[in-house]
Amino acid sequence: MTHKMIRIVSFALTIILTVSEYAFAACSINTSSGKLAKSIGDGIGVFLSSSKDCPKDVFEFRKQIKAAGLTIKTTMVANRGYHNPSEGSFSFFEIVTGKLDSIIIQPGDFFFGHFTTVDENDELTADQGPTTKPRLMIEAFAWDANKELFNFYELIGDGNNNQWFYRGDSADIYADNTLLHRQPDPSQPQFGNRLRCSGCHGAGGPIMKEIYAPHNDWWEPNRKLDFGGRKFNKSILDMVENLVPPDRLAESVISGIKKLENDNVVRDVSALSLQEKLRPLFCPVEINFMSDLTPNGEKNHVIKIPVEFFINKKLSGNQIENILITRSAYENALISTKSHFPETSLGDADHAWLTPVKATSDQIAIDHLIKIGLIDDKFAFDVLSVDMANPVFSDARCGLLKYVPNSWTSDWKGKFIQQLKSSNNNAARELLNQLTDATHTPEYHRQNGMKFLMHCNAKLKNEDNVKKLFLLLLQRRIEIKASEISKNRRGQILEPGFRVIFPETDIKPVPGKLMLTDTCEVKEAAAR
Repeated sequence: MTHKMIRIVSFALTIILTVSEYAFAACSINTSSGKLAKSIGDGIGVFLSSSKDCPKDVFEFRKQIKAAGLTIKTTMVANRGYHNPSEGSFSFFEIVTGKLDSIIIQPGDFFFGHFTTVDENDELTADQGPTTKPRLMIEAFAWDANKELFNFYELIGDGNNNQWFYRGDSADIYADNTLLHRQPDPSQPQFGNRLRCSGCHGAGGPIMKEIYAPHNDWWEPNRKLDFGGRKFNKSILDMVENLVPPDRLAESVISGIKKLENDNVVRDVSALSLQEKLRPLFCPVEINFMSDLTPNGEKNHVIKIPVEFFINKKLSGNQIENILITRSAYENALISTKSHFPETSLGDADHAWLTPVKATSDQIAIDHLIKIGLIDDKFAFDVLSVDMANPVFSDARCGLLKYVPNSWTSDWKGKFIQQLKSSNNNAARELLNQLTDATHTPEYHRQNGMKFLMHCNAKLKNEDNVKKLFLLLLQRRIEIKASEISKNRRGQILEPGFRVIFPETDIKPVPGKLMLTDTCEVKEAAAR
């Protein structure tokens, strides 16, 4: 999901909130240049264009959606940490389904999000009222079956003068990110400027960073959020009283991602280069978070580190879900690094070992590449086995993308192998060995993955090793910010300034400094 941080973004440069020559009907949808958006065939475009009374805030939007016979399911997340309600910063993300004219809106087709604030009575309310400056009031996106892409929208306004905007579609995001991990000069990364959604929705579709259980910081029926004792303004009672679990949103997000991958002709034809198509295999395009399954407050004696912290799930053979450590070892690591969660007196996030992992969207993209025959299982496993113990932010593995031919030909794999042969790069030699050795099957890689995890299971019975691994965890959190996926000036996946996700420590990790060896020892990378 995108963020509210850029609520004053480029508004004055692109918008004049008056009746213009482009306005039409009761509800106009403008482009970022202020012109009238052309006919749009998704649920949001059809709904707004046919509206007699243009919804000028989220309350009218929701009311009219329901009046049209559509269903809304609402989820909620604490933006600044589960135990940090001080600023009253929460987000609602809503799922719309049903039938609108001839359009069947399925789960994963229609999403919108909006945000809370604290009113003059210290009540929690939706951030829709009058302000001195225009800001983001609603962000929304929906599936366009004609284009086989998602269309992205925003409602921008100051509470009195509000305007709907069509910002672009999935293809525009692909275009903005065409040089992602393929930069001519990596020290000066370049991104397109079509829409700010490109910064978070890197794969072109829906995203939910906490897509995996336990959905850290999200409202659950059996574990509601801490609202700091504030009452709810009556305007949002309907939303709060009818919240659904975050797994409903996660399921819809996955449905949307799969629809984009399976139906999207843009990915499967020449509109994208071969490097762009294979990018999710070699590099991160998006990220997700995982953690221990039990809240820290329950003080379970055992903490379960998700296996995705150690290796790509494919390499585990799905036989091991977690590696266990003791809570005492983990808490000693927190103490030794002076861990503290910002704006609170707590030492950690709501769940222990909160870590970035390979994004679901990237994994689905890899599966799709195999499904359409662009690569096979062996090719995928061979690539993922390079720098195996660094499953997300591996510079070594991501750096191999440049050897992939930019254009598809029937012998592109042969050309790729020739490029690897001509390189003196250690990772290139490693991948060359994998690709050219027929005995290195997916099962071979799974067995190696299992051996590695067995080493980790044994090593982490020692508290000193837990402390060392915790330092690697801190590094991997920092590597999110260091990654190219966080370099788009119009939006960043961590939503800095708006979201507070990780605890902070006195340690200043250096991206890439520490690594895990094949025997699950934490060492400086130079010592590999």
